[in-house]
Amino acid sequence: MFPLTHIWFSRKVLGYVNNMTVLGSVFPDTVIKCCLTYDQTHRAGWGLYDYFMDQSEEYIDFVKAIAVHTVNPRGLDFYGDEEYGDGYKGYCFQKASKIEKEVITACNIPEKLGLWKAHNFIEMGIELNISDSEKELADIFTKGLNDKLLIRELSSHIDKYFGLKRMSTAECFSKFNDFLELEDLNSFTLSCRYNTQMQVKHGIEINISKCRDIIEKCRSIVEEDFEKFIAYCTEKVEAMLKEKNIWISKLPY
Repeated sequence: MFPLTHIWFSRKVLGYVNNMTVLGSVFPDTVIKCCLTYDQTHRAGWGLYDYFMDQSEEYIDFVKAIAVHTVNPRGLDFYGDEEYGDGYKGYCFQKASKIEKEVITACNIPEKLGLWKAHNFIEMGIELNISDSEKELADIFTKGLNDKLLIRELSSHIDKYFGLKRMSTAECFSKFNDFLELEDLNSFTLSCRYNTQMQVKHGIEINISKCRDIIEKCRSIVEEDFEKFIAYCTEKVEAMLKEKNIWISKLPY
């Protein structure tokens, strides 16, 4: 999922939002093309949580939000990417099958990349729907990214945990901004940002106008059952946290 969606879901599960939860919500995606791998940030188990808790319980909001995001522990990305219901893989991949061929053409990519990239378009459609209904999320996200002191503090522990020497995760939070559009978030600006991402990752230019139209289509595709999906995810993630004896609040945020 995209960053505002992760912040929104974290707030929904935990019952509150602050700079710690914002940074934890997006951390797994900030570093995967910078200094850590996808598996290190999305499939790490409870190791990072336990490490931070050994440092100080004041970091619990940060690592709770990470767990709400990842594949292992089973956060939102597990159900969005890996497993949901009786269908193939997760929710976003199931929906992506409806646009896979269009994405292959619009993004000038080989068929083997089609479903993976198509699931990104489903995620972008979700991101826009949530952004439109929760206007304050962009400001909440910006406030978290601007908390440089907290980012340096958290990154010093993350760097030590992963044994990083040449680059700090603090730099990754800054570079993450290059792929974001928060001031004017719409299907066109998302397509432009996705083009930048495709250039960096694959050296490929996408058809921005076609991609914009696909994103708009994805917004409608997910409307039919997204609430059902999120209700399922919320129940599962809350149960996971409670099993780990992690406190959550259902007070109004």
